[in-house]
Amino acid sequence: MSERGRNKGKRGEPSAPRVVRRSAKDRKAMPKDLEAFASGDDDALWRRPVRRKLNDPRPVVLIPGVANRDARTVYEARLKRSEAAKSEEDRETLAVELAEAARLRVWRGHSVVGWEVYAENVLGLSPEEAIALRDEGAETVGSVEPASDELVASWVRAEAGLIEACGFGAAVRLVGDAFVITVPSAQASEALASMGRRAAPLVRDQEGAPTTVVDRPKGVPRLSKLVERDMNGDD
Repeated sequence: MSERGRNKGKRGEPSAPRVVRRSAKDRKAMPKDLEAFASGDDDALWRRPVRRKLNDPRPVVLIPGVANRDARTVYEARLKRSEAAKSEEDRETLAVELAEAARLRVWRGHSVVGWEVYAENVLGLSPEEAIALRDEGAETVGSVEPASDELVASWVRAEAGLIEACGFGAAVRLVGDAFVITVPSAQASEALASMGRRAAPLVRDQEGAPTTVVDRPKGVPRLSKLVERDMNGDD
């Protein structure tokens, strides 16, 4: 076999493979939980974020975590915007409104049964047209799946605050995972202050609450116990 073209050492032996070390910025970072585990955190692999839960003990609730008057206000505002978009044949706006209605389950603000009833009986759209518009709007909204109660509460409270300050033209849009607010610049200060007042109770409910929980399976000892057992030679 020809040795031509192969790298050789001083005595004709193939040279050792060259090791190329990546710079720190080019190296793939270790996941945070593995890094913590390697640093001695016994429960790093079992720790998971705690899902925030709403504290809403009211007996009659239209939308959990939202005052019933605010739920009705946002329903009415979104209905007006949807009706206006339909009347003006503004397909893009109507599509977004229908997609957001699905995510918010906004019909609950007026005790309507569901999205289909809202789209067909309230807005007067055919089933096929309503679904087509909703799916078009999902390209902007990101999904038509119902959002969590916690997200909906923040969303509806924020929009209710804006509407209180600026009227039905104010809106909160969900684009991807970000809220985008629409308010007249001349009323921005009042709108943001009103929105903050609505959001404050949600923040207070979560103050002092744990952000993570250790979900180690029952009967599985801590890592330090296993290491101690191995060092002592225990079975």
